[in-house]
Order: sequence, then structure tokens, then C-alpha cells
Amino acid sequence: MQHVKATEIKGQIVMEKTVTVVVCAHNEQEYIEGCLKSVMEQTVKPLQVIVVLDQCTDDTPRIVSRYAVVIIEKRIKNWENSYAENLEIARQKVIGEYYAIVDADVMLDRDYFEKTTAKFNDKIIGVSGRMVTMSPGSLGKLMRLWERTYYFSPFKTRLPAGCGLLVKKRFLDEIGGFEDLPAPDTYLHQKALERGLEFAIVKDTKVYHRRKLTLRGIIHTQIDYGKRRRKLGIPFWKTLLHALFRMRPFVLYGWFKGKRLKKRNYRKAAN
Repeated sequence: MQHVKATEIKGQIVMEKTVTVVVCAHNEQEYIEGCLKSVMEQTVKPLQVIVVLDQCTDDTPRIVSRYAVVIIEKRIKNWENSYAENLEIARQKVIGEYYAIVDADVMLDRDYFEKTTAKFNDKIIGVSGRMVTMSPGSLGKLMRLWERTYYFSPFKTRLPAGCGLLVKKRFLDEIGGFEDLPAPDTYLHQKALERGLEFAIVKDTKVYHRRKLTLRGIIHTQIDYGKRRRKLGIPFWKTLLHALFRMRPFVLYGWFKGKRLKKRNYRKAAN
């Protein structure tokens, strides 16, 4: 059941758009407080904030406990893809009209929910703002320059940022929620395309990625991304063009290392 809010403006009842925020966290003590503060300070206040604590061994649970949020502690991993499992566990408790996936290591502009919820219509079921890398150091600067390579990409349908993605809760329920698959944002986009629906990016509000970058971490991320593309059935030629135009050579290596998933019924997270 989804909850609605109404406000009286100049004698007229206006229905407010309701957002449930889901933050999945595994040992995020360095970033989680900044994330939650940016969520709580939104011009459109979230109806509900859910934090899934995924087997944390640091100070993350204590930090989260200081905020008015719903806390879910996951002690056992049942899915191969833990992040997708966390999102599915949270989905079963979401009451807002929009399910907002907000990564623990990001911060949002204050008008983020205001501007992204205004973008939805009957056709658009997923929206994010523009992602900006704010990681410190020289690698952070290089990443900000690299992000501009998108504008030279032959693909003009850039996926919204999964780290700050809002999705209609009704759409999630219609497709049966999240599957035990990598890259939940890409999975949702594929499901939307199958139904003739769209995702969109609002360029004048931003989500800021703050995690420290290392060369080893960047290479690992590219390899993992390539594996996920292979699993999700994205063809070699698209991956090759992505690697060339976006200057991500290890994505191609990851695609060859990955294995395409066979069609099967994926196990859902337990209640």
C-alpha cells in the first residue's frame, strides 16, 4: 500500500509526491552521515528513509541510529548479488510513490527530489540527476575529466546514475521487484525498455560521488562492469564501442571474463 500526502495551497488541495529513500550500507562509517544529512535536508522531505545495514563491522550502525530512519540489519547473505538482495529486502517495506536508491557514499543537491520527481510522467518511470565525481586527489580530477567522454559516445541514451536513481514503486511491483542479478539499475532499464517505458536524467540537479579512488579500484570496477554487461546479455560490439569511446579498456577484458546468465527463475529475497 502506498501513502499519499496532500497540502492546501490557496484553497486548493494539492497532492504531494512521496519518496521513500533506500540506503544500502556495508562499513560506510566515513560517508554515511553526509549521505543521510543530504537526504534529510531535501526541499521535498522523504516520507520514509530505510537503511539496510549489510553485515557491518564498523561504526556505521551507531551513526545511523542517530537518525529517524527505518533500520534493517542483514546478517546473512542469501543471494549471489548482495546489493540487489538489499534493495529487494527494502522494497517490501517501501510505502512511498517513488523508490529512491541513494548510495551511502554520495550526497545530493537540496532540490534533488524536487526536480527529479517533477520529471516523471506516464512514459518516464526512472529518473536521476547528473552524477559528479567529487573524490579527492589527482585521480578524482582525472575522473571528472573522464566523465566528459560521454559527450563523444555514439550512444545518446545515457543511463541515469544508479547511485541516485528514483523509480516508480508501482513499476517495481509490476515486474516483481529486483532479481538476483548484478547492476540493478541496468536491469531496471532493460525491463522498462521491454515495456516501452523510459528513464531520464535531470541535468540541473546533481548527485555527488565522494568515495576515495585508487588505480587498483578503478581497474577492478571496469573489469566488474564488463562482467556485468556479459551477464546481462549486452553484446560484444556495444561493449567494444563503450570501451573505445569511454576510454575504459578493462571493461572489454571483464566482458571476456564474464559468463552470460542462462534464463531461469531467480530466487527472491526472504521476508
